[in-house]
Amino acid sequence: MRQERQKQDKKIVDLAKKIKVREEYLRALEKDDYRAIPGGIPIVTGILSAYSQALELDTTKMTAIFRRDYEGNPTSVLPKELQEENNSWTPAHTVGAITIILIILAGFFYYSRSFLLDGAPVLKLRSPREGEIIIGQEVIVQGRVKRGDVVAVNGEKILLEENGSFQTIIDCQQGENLLLIEAGNPKGEQERLARRFVCQEE
Repeated sequence: MRQERQKQDKKIVDLAKKIKVREEYLRALEKDDYRAIPGGIPIVTGILSAYSQALELDTTKMTAIFRRDYEGNPTSVLPKELQEENNSWTPAHTVGAITIILIILAGFFYYSRSFLLDGAPVLKLRSPREGEIIIGQEVIVQGRVKRGDVVAVNGEKILLEENGSFQTIIDCQQGENLLLIEAGNPKGEQERLARRFVCQEE
């Protein structure tokens, strides 16, 4: 993995920040020094998978190689406590391993979501246009938001499509109307957009 990282001219400190893992753990992976990573097989496997993705490697292949090496030298990845117990595995160990895996998966989901929503929301409104004259008493509001998961039109939350687009119909009064759209993300960052338009009777 070190050769692949160097070939891609990537710094291990940057990769560690990207996948939220300590730098020394990644160095231990590159040296096959699995005992330097606490938590045993579940933790090593989780870090290996994340590191492989960061280097755009085949995670399935890398995990298979790790398991092959582990079978040849199991004590290299077992925690010290398990080695002293002569590799005895108990139900308590199974529960602990499952708990660790669930924590890793939850953390991966959280950080993935945070990465996708990184940065303030960006609003784009297609309709109505600024100063547009609308004939009737209703107006179609259409737009799209990036890096946001909540959109409100004049204080009313509306549903978002998977691609971030939204559409709703609101009432308008004869004369000039003011439309206020707000978008937010889980970090509390917001983006606001105001649009004026005119409604006339049919």
